[in-house]
Amino acid sequence: MPKNNMKIGSFFKLLAMDAARTVCSVLIPVFRIKRLTPDGQKYREKIQGGAIVAANHTSFVDPFIVGVTFWYRRLHLLVAEIVMGGKLRSCLLKGVGGIKIDRNATDLEAIKKSVEVLKAGRLLAIFPQGGINKQDDVDSIKSGAVFIALMANVPIIPMYIKPKAHWYDRQTVVIGETIYPSKLCTKKIPGIADTEAITKMLAEKLADCKNGK
Repeated sequence: MPKNNMKIGSFFKLLAMDAARTVCSVLIPVFRIKRLTPDGQKYREKIQGGAIVAANHTSFVDPFIVGVTFWYRRLHLLVAEIVMGGKLRSCLLKGVGGIKIDRNATDLEAIKKSVEVLKAGRLLAIFPQGGINKQDDVDSIKSGAVFIALMANVPIIPMYIKPKAHWYDRQTVVIGETIYPSKLCTKKIPGIADTEAITKMLAEKLADCKNGK
């Protein structure tokens, strides 16, 4: 593809992602997000550079909650192939930063695209439970987020979306201690044991967020 066409394509893609950020900013007064640390303090950090946000997933509104929480950043999101079904929906989701992934296979193309956006300094949201999990089991999560983080050499920010007692309550999210997988495993090609060990740590951090004050 000619360079000029690539630049035009990138421009419109960023424009679409900024439109998604505008939608998220409109939703700020709807969700009224309360950002806390596991010990109940106000979370004040601004995420800089490439990073993965690993969040629990119990509802179809969770991607919007993540988007509103980090409204100040362009946000990419791993989206299940079944959700991307249909040309119009697929085009729309890809336009706003969605990366299609086949949850039933090792999707090398999705991993490659994820690593690319992370190395470009972008933010990527992943739901490591592997889809909507009504039981909200954060103890058993998939290792994809850790593997991608190792490949891209970026940190992982654990995030727990607390369930609301009433629809009109403020939405609370608990953001845990950042994990730096590349500092925990310095191998050029991480082994299964390395990835599983860091995934277990991520599960523990998510549990800390879930069980915090």
